[in-house]
Amino acid sequence: MAKRLLGLMIFIFCFALCCEAFADGAKIAYADRRKIYSEYKKAKEFNKKLEKEDLEVKEEIEKRSTELRKLYEETELLTDEAKEKKEAELRESAAKLEAYRKEKIDGFLKQQNDMFQEIQEDILKVAEKYAMENGYDAILDEAVFLYSSDKLDITDTILKELNKK
Repeated sequence: MAKRLLGLMIFIFCFALCCEAFADGAKIAYADRRKIYSEYKKAKEFNKKLEKEDLEVKEEIEKRSTELRKLYEETELLTDEAKEKKEAELRESAAKLEAYRKEKIDGFLKQQNDMFQEIQEDILKVAEKYAMENGYDAILDEAVFLYSSDKLDITDTILKELNKK
């Protein structure tokens, strides 16, 4: 019940703020963040780089997995004593492979987050500069609106500025 009341209060506050902004003649625009991410040159370059690295890691993991399978197959043909020794090597190799896989996934996720953060900062800087230079009170993400006029859409302008760099 308390969450609903808090939600209602936040909605009323935001609605009142919007009404006040429109009453004062606020200048508002929006940009389609998804389109910006998909068409921003730097984001495309980052995605290509990540895809290439992902493919290289997958190939390396597949290579190591194949070697592990061969070791396992060789183990089946050995005597019990030799088999125990090989199985220990097999467990160690499997653990190393899992550690490598985890390290690469963690590194990949960190790199992806860092790149996303950098792109996000670029977008925000350009949007803020555009807002200041053109007298906008707010530039919102297109996803916020249920409906808006196309004349409020500045996505292409923001993209053009981003891709100049």
